[in-house]
Amino acid sequence: MKILIVSQGYWPENFRISSIAEYLALLGHKVTVLTGLPNYPKGKIYDGYKSHENWTQNKNRVQIIRAKTIARRHGPFFRILNYWSFPHYASKLIKKLDNDFDVVLINELSPIMSAIPGLKYAKKYNKKVLMYEMDLWPESLLAGGISNKSLVYKHYKKVASKIYSSCDKILVSTKEHIQYIKNLPNCEELSIDYLPQCADPVFEENDFRTEENDFLDLVFAGNVGVSQSLETIIKAADIVKHDKRIKFHIVGSGSALKNVIELANELKLDNVVFYNNLEIQDMVNLYKLADGMLVTLENKSYANMTIPGKVQSYMAAGKPIIGAISGSCNSFIKDNEIGRVCEAEDYQSFADIILNLKKDELVKYGQNSKKMYFEKFNMKNFINTLVESLKDIIR
Repeated sequence: MKILIVSQGYWPENFRISSIAEYLALLGHKVTVLTGLPNYPKGKIYDGYKSHENWTQNKNRVQIIRAKTIARRHGPFFRILNYWSFPHYASKLIKKLDNDFDVVLINELSPIMSAIPGLKYAKKYNKKVLMYEMDLWPESLLAGGISNKSLVYKHYKKVASKIYSSCDKILVSTKEHIQYIKNLPNCEELSIDYLPQCADPVFEENDFRTEENDFLDLVFAGNVGVSQSLETIIKAADIVKHDKRIKFHIVGSGSALKNVIELANELKLDNVVFYNNLEIQDMVNLYKLADGMLVTLENKSYANMTIPGKVQSYMAAGKPIIGAISGSCNSFIKDNEIGRVCEAEDYQSFADIILNLKKDELVKYGQNSKKMYFEKFNMKNFINTLVESLKDIIR
């Protein structure tokens, strides 16, 4: 197949779609990615991509075409410019692409408007569109403090409904998203299936076994935004600080990182270590250190319908998961016996879980985690389902 992938985020940014595109190309498919200028998560255009540098590239058999994008920077003004600049400029590039693709694959990260160029290409050349949905709109707007009764929310509900309903098929990363989307206007008849996320191959291919010692190292890896509720981890760390065995490692950056660091400093915590975004090999070493991996989200409706992608990475590495998270992910961890979990934002219960963790218990959860991942969620299974879905809509 000749596949046009539309994704606002792509390599050298750390998004799974990069590995997915390269896997598809390795299988012999001709893959072209239409993406933006890399600026996530720090909100600045990466060096080497300014002034039309590297706006067309080829990496591991994947052709990459980049559209002008205004960097996210900080604050709502630039976030809005970033959200709308990619679909605006990428839609112009669409006009220069010929009728060469069999199908369009939209990788739906925030914002949902990033799907617009793919839909325009499909309409122009009468092609089919498959969306892989990972960020639920307009529900995701609640993470930014927008009320579901506001005009902004109502406007983007219409935008989201129009975009979802324009797709021929949607694959969702969490089962609860199916009914949510079907309840949107004009979406009740949509073809929607569940396809859980997979981990990046680096987490499938490396050995992450932890050396035995008396310490309990707990690692959080990923975006540090408001919705991730890292305050829950910091407050739990304050409660358990008397236990010198326990150390928290927080890897990542995002809009809430400054506030999280300030809270840790205010509480004078010496059991929390912050790391900048790490190279892959450094991440491998930190995963090897971890006795358990942490996942937290705030207690809101959109979050309770989400299983963060980091969960699959944790599982692939064979790590137990310690969570303060409600809804879908809470049930997922309990049902698969891959860790311990309490409700979102309940830092006291989170601290109690951590204080009572036993090494043999963690080993068992880690074994379950790895077994479950390679049985159900591995990259090969993901790609097979994705390819079959693409072929189905072409037929």
